Amino acid sequence: MKKSVLFIAMFFVAVFATAQTDLFFSEYVEGSGNNKGVEIYNPTTQTIDLTNYWVARFSNGESTFTSGGVTQLTGTLEPYKTHVLVNGQTTSTPTSPACDPALQAIANQLDHDYPAPTYMNGNDAIALMKTPNGETPLEDMSNVTAVDLIGQIGLGSAISSETGWSYVKDSTLTYNNAAGEPVTGKVVNYIVRKYATNGSDYGPFWMSWTSDHSLIRKPNVLQGVVSSPSPFIVDMEWDTVPGRIDPETGHIVYKDIWDNLGTHVSIAKIDEPDFGGTLNIYPNPVVADHFTLSSNMMMKSVVVFDLLGKQVVEQTFSNPLNEAEVAIAENYNGLYLVKIYFVNGATTTQKILIK
Repeated sequence: MKKSVLFIAMFFVAVFATAQTDLFFSEYVEGSGNNKGVEIYNPTTQTIDLTNYWVARFSNGESTFTSGGVTQLTGTLEPYKTHVLVNGQTTSTPTSPACDPALQAIANQLDHDYPAPTYMNGNDAIALMKTPNGETPLEDMSNVTAVDLIGQIGLGSAISSETGWSYVKDSTLTYNNAAGEPVTGKVVNYIVRKYATNGSDYGPFWMSWTSDHSLIRKPNVLQGVVSSPSPFIVDMEWDTVPGRIDPETGHIVYKDIWDNLGTHVSIAKIDEPDFGGTLNIYPNPVVADHFTLSSNMMMKSVVVFDLLGKQVVEQTFSNPLNEAEVAIAENYNGLYLVKIYFVNGATTTQKILIK
């Protein structure tokens, strides 16, 4: 049995080294209860038949998707558009709550009953795969072409009982438990320990970006991960969404945030002339400490990213505007992406050069 599992794990790594530019995961939602989902982006110029693609979950460090479930995607995906797959549970049980209807309303597709990929809990690897003519993936994955991967496959006990993956390699933290007493927790090789070193209090769960977080793929990513990483370093290609204040606890939380689902900013397409309006950015190149936006549609906010996906400017207008001046720091230079949000829900992303 061990030999068989090892073979599958090695085969999967080999498979995940053969894919070419294709679809990839662009957003990951791991919220409370069963508020789970993934967004898939088409960076190509072709409309793609999604029925050839499958999302699979490698549960708790396993080397196969047998217990984690696999789901065939449906429909087609146009160039530079997204497909959102969301947990499909609509009724609650004593041990498994329904997915939030507001999240399900955003979906292009609802997942099937458990076990299914969108029952992930932060320590599961999620894969995007395709098969010839959409045939069902075999357990040994001999008919699978790998397309993208979140997490690391085949870690076994190293991840099975832990919280998930972090953005730091190793860290030892001292913090107060629920009783106000100091305890020590660890991150070891990017994996967040579920329990503190005393074995009873919880570990530093906030250090795990793959649990209780929403993640967005960096704009400069143009293709999926096709080799199971060792280790998986979450912030190499992913950003976490800005946190919010929980009105009940007063703490910053990062879960149950899905404002960006359904759109993705990517340098695969940094102009979106089909957004339904006109937009002028001037001067461009930018030669001062600001630039001006002018549109025939009312703008409510603007965000500026560098090509590594780091947000460098965010400006929300107290009143919607047709024309707005955006200030930038003097030390910025190079190519940047400007994403504008309009009051009617439309967005457009365009490039600027700052000199």
